[in-house]
Amino acid sequence: MMDATEDDYYDHINDINHSDYGGNSHGHDDDDTINRFDGDADGGNRTNMSGDNGVVMSRQLPKLVYGEEDSNGDNQPERFNLGEDVYSLIFISPVCSFAFLFAVYMILLKLILFTFLAIDLYEQSSGAFDEKSTLIRATQFFLLPVAIALQEDLIHVYTRIANIRYDPAIQKISPAATESKFALSFLLRFLDGLYSLIINFVLVLITGQVLSIFLNFAALGFLQSIDDIAFHLAANGYLGDDMEDLCVIVKTSSLPRRVGDTFTNALDSLLFMTTFLVMLIIYVYVVMQDMKDDSS
Repeated sequence: MMDATEDDYYDHINDINHSDYGGNSHGHDDDDTINRFDGDADGGNRTNMSGDNGVVMSRQLPKLVYGEEDSNGDNQPERFNLGEDVYSLIFISPVCSFAFLFAVYMILLKLILFTFLAIDLYEQSSGAFDEKSTLIRATQFFLLPVAIALQEDLIHVYTRIANIRYDPAIQKISPAATESKFALSFLLRFLDGLYSLIINFVLVLITGQVLSIFLNFAALGFLQSIDDIAFHLAANGYLGDDMEDLCVIVKTSSLPRRVGDTFTNALDSLLFMTTFLVMLIIYVYVVMQDMKDDSS
């Protein structure tokens, strides 16, 4: 099925999404232990759709149900959702499909807007790292961990690297969700989060007023949510039924928890602290250079 056209792929997604509306058209057995869709009267999401006669009907969106074992035969005490954003669309959708290209476009748009904002703020502040007051330096110091915590994409990567692993069983729902696409979505999310953190950190260091620092945080926070807003527009059907069906797949899909040693389980904390230490070292260097220039 991986060689099928994009139309065939969306037909497959639609077949899955509607298999439980009026009976199970795919013939799943009740004791199916691999990923399947099960219309649950209590757990599914409801939307409205118009029939051929123009009557608005209530439709039951399928709920993804996992059995007791994944494709590797491991027990699944806990699973993690993919995340409702364009990076999950990259993982789920076929390469060069409209959904994939839309997700790439939104990521590029976000990075371009980040760059424009950084250039403007840099010119307004003259790009000076020195000659900052004690109050500004103290504010910068206490905002270092906050700047990391606000990078949702970066924190998402740190958390998922330490806690989830790829499961081939997800291809029963979305054949395009390969392991290489899983890695690609992680890489793009990491680059996005890292780029945002670098810009945020530099702007904190060059800003000369406390209020301006917080305003910059607010502006960057708005830009960080652009890709999430785009996903929710697609999920609400503004970009077509095919995109809406893919968003249903994203919302209801999950991957198994990674079971590893103590190091693996603590990897997210180690990554966070490593990022903080790097920023702290740079901060201390900037402050020391500022003090050296003042004394000379």
